[in-house]
Amino acid sequence: DSKYPVTLERADFLLANDILRRGLLCLVGSTGDLSMDANGDEEWGEADPINGGAALRLLTEICRVGVASSASVSETTRHKFQLLLSSFQKALHHFHPQGELERLSYIHAVSSVVASCAMVASSSSSVAHVANTILSDTTLLHEWLSLHSRVSQPILKSTVLSSLSQVMEPTMWKDEIFLSKNTTRPSDNIVLQLYQDFSHANNERNSAELILASARSPFVEERLGAYNILRALVSRGVCVRLLLLYDDGSGNGTGFLDWLLNQDLECTIEGKKAKYQIVDTMLSQNSDLIGGLLPANALRQLEEWRRKGPHFVNAAQFEMATE
Repeated sequence: DSKYPVTLERADFLLANDILRRGLLCLVGSTGDLSMDANGDEEWGEADPINGGAALRLLTEICRVGVASSASVSETTRHKFQLLLSSFQKALHHFHPQGELERLSYIHAVSSVVASCAMVASSSSSVAHVANTILSDTTLLHEWLSLHSRVSQPILKSTVLSSLSQVMEPTMWKDEIFLSKNTTRPSDNIVLQLYQDFSHANNERNSAELILASARSPFVEERLGAYNILRALVSRGVCVRLLLLYDDGSGNGTGFLDWLLNQDLECTIEGKKAKYQIVDTMLSQNSDLIGGLLPANALRQLEEWRRKGPHFVNAAQFEMATE
């Protein structure tokens, strides 16, 4: 937070305080105590039923700050923070959320730490290897990104999709999260890796197929989550190409462009605004290449939609607009 920057004194307290670290880890299931860290090979227990969730949220914020500031702290503080991050990683592996609130806390915990790691790994930071430890943890990523255990829970599915969009394109959420002016966007390589991880976490189904299925959901919450991740993806030319290339082979107009041009698929005010933001972002962020990716008729329709606003409805027949 720019109003309360992390000074070296604050960093030392948050990242290197043995009592704070051990106490919080005990609350989320560590077998250690305030005088000694747990043995690395020991099994973790259950989180404290009263304070475990709060401890997880606090550890999440400490690790998020720690990853972002690792390059500027002392060697001793960095070493202790790496111990904390490793233990937090184990805590997430052993955390078995019960109920919707705990599941939301778990999604927030993983996505927040992954977001910080994605930004650090995309920079020339000397501590990028710390971030890569999290980004390469397939167990953690799959538990976060799997939609199968949330099939009948549209709010949780929306939360997963929106949290992935936050990681891929944090500048989209600048009004909801604290971002410094020099925030590093994750590199295209990391975004593509997360795009593939999303597929791996869901039985290897194509990521575009998964996202478009949610974009057609009867539940508005789930649709809005899908719109968020689509907006994050279309801000990058390489991802626009991936979405446009997706074809399920059915010939029933189920591709990304068909879905985007069909304005009848969304009837809510918030949904129309969110879909308009996808169009606006795609055209504004890829102005140098979008003309070579889209058919001329489709591009004209999207440009007119962008000029006239979220509630514009094209009078032309859908078939003619996409032929």
